[in-house]
Parts: sequence; C-alpha cells; structure tokens
Amino acid sequence: MFTKLKKLNPWLWVPLAIGLIIRLAVLFFYGPGLSLNSDDYFYIDSAKHLLAEGELVYVNHEEPTVHIMPGLPMLVAAVFFIFGTGTFGLAAAKVVMILIGCLSIAGIYKIGERLFSPVAGSIAALITALYLPMVVTDNLIATESPTTAAFIFFVYFSMRLADTHSMKDFFWVIGLYLFMLYFRPTVALFPFFLLIYLMLKKYSFKLGLKQFGIAVILLLVVMGPWWFRNYVAYDAFIPLSGGAGNPTLLGTYQGHGYKYGPPMAEVVLSIEEEYPDSTRYEQNQYQMEVAKERIQTMWEHNPDWFIQTYTTSKLRIQWEDPFYWIEVFGVSIEEMKIIFRVLFWTSLVSFLLVFAFNKGTRREFFFISLFILYFTVMNNLYLAYPRYNQPLLPFLFLGTGGFVHMIVRPWWTRRTRQRYKESPASGE
Repeated sequence: MFTKLKKLNPWLWVPLAIGLIIRLAVLFFYGPGLSLNSDDYFYIDSAKHLLAEGELVYVNHEEPTVHIMPGLPMLVAAVFFIFGTGTFGLAAAKVVMILIGCLSIAGIYKIGERLFSPVAGSIAALITALYLPMVVTDNLIATESPTTAAFIFFVYFSMRLADTHSMKDFFWVIGLYLFMLYFRPTVALFPFFLLIYLMLKKYSFKLGLKQFGIAVILLLVVMGPWWFRNYVAYDAFIPLSGGAGNPTLLGTYQGHGYKYGPPMAEVVLSIEEEYPDSTRYEQNQYQMEVAKERIQTMWEHNPDWFIQTYTTSKLRIQWEDPFYWIEVFGVSIEEMKIIFRVLFWTSLVSFLLVFAFNKGTRREFFFISLFILYFTVMNNLYLAYPRYNQPLLPFLFLGTGGFVHMIVRPWWTRRTRQRYKESPASGE
C-alpha cells in the first residue's frame, strides 16, 4: 500500500484533491438544493419526467422538446434511477457532476504534462481546481461540467492521435465528440478544427480517410435515434437542437441592438399571441425570423453600430466578467470580478507568449486557439454570455502553466546538470 502511495504523482493528485475537497465543501455547506433557479431547475425537471414517462421535455410537459440536447437529462435520469428523485438522489447527481468536474482538472494536467512538464500541468490544474465559478458550476445540474471535461480530453486525445496514429486514440476522440454532441450542439464543427491540426501534423492521408469513414458510421449509429425521434415528433429533420432562434433574438438586443424595435418580451408575447397553437420548436423558428429582420434593419440603418455590436461590444460582454451568479465562501461578485480579470489577463498574455516563443508547442496552441476563436465568434453571432466561455478557461490557465515552465526550464536544466556533475557516480 505504501509503495503504491509513493508512486502517486503529487503534481496531479494535489490539485485534484484540492479541487475535490473544495467542491464537496460547497455541496456540504450549501446543500444539494443550490440552484440558479434557471435552466438547471428545468434540467432536473426534465430528468424526472424522462425517468417517469420516458419522454424528453423541457419546461412544457405537454410536448416533446428539441430545445435542448438529451445528454444531460439522460445522465441525471440514470442517477435518479439508482438513487431516487428526492434529496438523496439530487445530492448523488451533484456528486456525479463534481466528479466530472474533477476530470477537467485531471485532463488539463495531462495536456500540460504532455506539452511541457508536470509543473506546467499542475499549475493549470491548480488554477482550474480553485477557480470559484467553476467550483460552483460543478455543483449545478448544467451542461458546463460534462462538456468541459469531454472537451479537454477531446483535445488531449486529439494531440495523442496526431502523434501515435493509434486507433485507440481515434476511438477516444470520436467517442468524446459524440458524447459532447449529446450535450451541446455548438461542438458540431469540432472535426474541422481537428482536420486542420492533423494536416499541420502531417497525418497519414490514407489512415485519416479510413478513420473518417468509421467516424461517419459511428455518427449515424449514435445520432440516428435522435434524428428519428425528432422526425417522428415534428415531421422535420432536426440534426441537433431546434432552439437557436431564442438566443439569436436575444443577441440582437445586445450592444446597439436594444435601440431597435419593441422590447424582447413584447416580441415573444406577440409571436405567442399570433401563433397560439404553435409548438416551442415552431416559436423558435418564428423568433429566428424576427431576429434576421432585426439584424437586417440594424445593418441598413447604421452599419457601424452593427459591426461594433457584433464585434467589440459582444466580445467585451463575453470576456469582461466571470459567470458567478451564486456567491460562496464569502467571496462577493465584485471581488470575483477582480480575481477573474487578473486571472484572465495573466493567462491570456501567458498563452500568447507561449504561442509566440515556444516553437515546440506552437501547432498545439494554434489548435486550441481555433476553439477559442470559434466559440467567441459563435457567441457573438448568438448571445454573448460569460457562461458559454467557461469550458475555454482551463486552456487559458494552461498558458500560465506553460509560461512558468518556459521561465524555470533553463534554471531547472542547469540545476539538473550541476547535480549530475556533483554526483559521485558521475566521476566513476
């Protein structure tokens, strides 16, 4: 037993233990009922209905939903099936989310260790473990925790695949991608970024073509039931979710958009009154049409306002503040804003310095940069919101770990060489 303990890697296990303890402390002190009273409440309700009735619904129990992907309700329903739907079952579901959140800590460590050193991975993992907004999110029934963990390991196994060309790593990559699809539709374009990265790594074209064929078959097998269910429910091919209209419409009210037309609440109410028998999916389609009209109006009226809204204004909304709706351990939102801004700018500058000056990891950091750019643009098109960028933060923290590694590496190398020269064995 003691031999096994000695073999444990402290660079990984220390941040992992800290992350687990602080997350469990939130659960212990604030209870399993900790909630945003927003979509997390509806996800729990959806899971209970799925378990009881075998139907996926969201908010409205009278109609099947395509507003959300089925991954999170299915996961929570599985926990409820084992532990019940009461307080104990909810606590068990929160523990599952916490454990998934700890996987993010382990995953970002593994990337840092692979690209730099255990020290770099440990720094990124420790920041991820201590970052309170992520601690709180891991205590919620929300898509952030499973998506973040799967995203991090998707990147990790993609990097391994680029080096090993192993089918085992390939199946990890495609499996994690399909897992993420069942939680968030915005990950759909991930394979394009993987393709760019593999081309930069001079991946075998013949092997890539073979693996692409396998990936398509797996995609059809895994997503087929969801497509079939949606077609039966709505007589339409809905590949992912059908809820893009609402966030697109909301996004038109950011920046200068609020100056155009009636308020959002009035627009939604007018659609409901005009189409009283429409489903939630159909209402989202109508909202999308209104959003397109508002975008066109803004562009025709004042192109400068439009460009500013969909670039700098939304960019600032996304990255200026943390997603920290619930205060814990006496840390106020104002204090968290200061902490976030220090962390963000330190991490971003470190990330850019590593990208610029560490040639050995430049292709990997470019690969990660594609995801950061993609999500930033995607959120600008829809609804800019700090919450949607949380899965990206561990990768920025990785920049801090990598920068520290670059600084200490020459000193560490000299120290190691000196110790080797002074070793009695070296003189034999």
